[in-house]
Amino acid sequence: MKKNIILLFALVLLVIANVNAQDQSLSTKDSTNIKESNYWQFFKKNLSLTVDARMDFTHLGYQDDMNGVYNSDQRFQFSDFRIGMSGMLNKNFGFNFLYSPNASDIGEDNISDDILYANFTYLSDNGHWFFQAGKGFLNVGTAEQYYDPNDVYTYSIIGNNLGVYKTGVTVQYNTTSGQSFGAQVVNGNADSLGNQMNMEYNLYWYGFIVKDKINTFASATTIDDKSNLSTGTPYVVNLGLQWTLGDFIIDTDYAIAENMPNFYDNALYQSAPIKVMYNGKKFRPYIKYIYNNVNFNDPNYQITLDDGTVQDVENANVHTLEVALQYYPIEGKNIRLHLVGSYTTDANIMYGTPENNYPDSRQHYNAQFQVMAGIRVGFDALKGW
Repeated sequence: MKKNIILLFALVLLVIANVNAQDQSLSTKDSTNIKESNYWQFFKKNLSLTVDARMDFTHLGYQDDMNGVYNSDQRFQFSDFRIGMSGMLNKNFGFNFLYSPNASDIGEDNISDDILYANFTYLSDNGHWFFQAGKGFLNVGTAEQYYDPNDVYTYSIIGNNLGVYKTGVTVQYNTTSGQSFGAQVVNGNADSLGNQMNMEYNLYWYGFIVKDKINTFASATTIDDKSNLSTGTPYVVNLGLQWTLGDFIIDTDYAIAENMPNFYDNALYQSAPIKVMYNGKKFRPYIKYIYNNVNFNDPNYQITLDDGTVQDVENANVHTLEVALQYYPIEGKNIRLHLVGSYTTDANIMYGTPENNYPDSRQHYNAQFQVMAGIRVGFDALKGW
C-alpha cells in the first residue's frame, strides 16, 4: 500500500511539474508552434487534480444481542479520503483516475480496490453519445448513491452492500433536453476457484420529470450466473426521485435486491431511504429516515459466523433515524463542519457483507446509537478553491 501511495504522489508531482514546464517553454515558442501552445492551454484548462477528505470523531454504542451487554467504540478516523485526476486529451477523448487509500485489496479486475476510477472516455461532437472503458462507477438509480460518499453518513443496507466500482464498458445516450439513458457491462463475481465467468449488466436512466424540480434515478442490474453461485437469478432494481421545493431538497428512494454479491443467498432485501434537507448557502441541516427489510425465503435458513458457529436467522425490519447539522463557513467552497446523530433499531448488519465499511460492521447487535462530529475538505490542487 505504501508503494502505491508513493507511486501516486510521484505521478501527481510529475504532472504538475510537466504542466508548469510547458507554461515556461511555451512563452519562448514562435508563431510556428501556436497549435502546440493552444493544445497545452486546452489540456491545462481541462486538467483537474482533486483532493477530498472527511475526518470524523465517532462515538458508536450498541447492545449485543447475544449477551445483552452495551458496548461502545469511539475514535478519530478518516471516513473517506480520495485523490482524483481527470482531464481531456482533446474535445472528444478524456480520462479519469480516482484513488482512495481506505481499501487495499486486489479485486476481480486485477487492479487494487483502492483505485476506484481508471478509465478513458469518449464524447461525440454533438454531445449525444458517451462511451467509457475501464473501471468506474456503476450507475445506480438512487439519489443516495448519486451523492459523493463524503456527503453520506449512513447508507441503507442495499446502498451499503452493493458494489458500485466496477470494471467494464459503458454506453450512454444524452438527449438534447438533458436526459441520459445508458447500458453497462462489467465484471460480476468470481466463482470459488477465482474464475471470472459471470458478467453483470446494468441499464439506467438519469433524467427528470420536471426539469430542475423533479429529478429521476432508475437502474436495473442483473448477473448472468453461469457459475450457479446463487439459488436464483441475482438482480437489484433501484428507483429514486429528488424533489426541489424552494430551499428544500427531498430524496425518496426504493431499492430491491436478491442473490447479489455481498448479500446472503435466498433472501429478499428492500431499502427505502427518505431525506429532507434545507439547502441554505451556509447552513444545510437534514433529517433522514431509512427503512430496511430482509426476508429470507427459507424459514429454516442458517448462517455460519466468523467463529464457526451456526446460527438461525430471522427476517428483519430495521429502522434508522438520522439528524445532521452541516455548516459551510466559506460560501461556494467545499469545506464543511458537521455534527450527526443516528439511532438504528434491530441493526443486523449481519445480513450482508458491507461494501462500505462505515460505520464499523459487527455480527450481532439489537440497537445502535451513533454521534459523529467532523470536517470535510475538498479542493482542486491545480485550480485552487
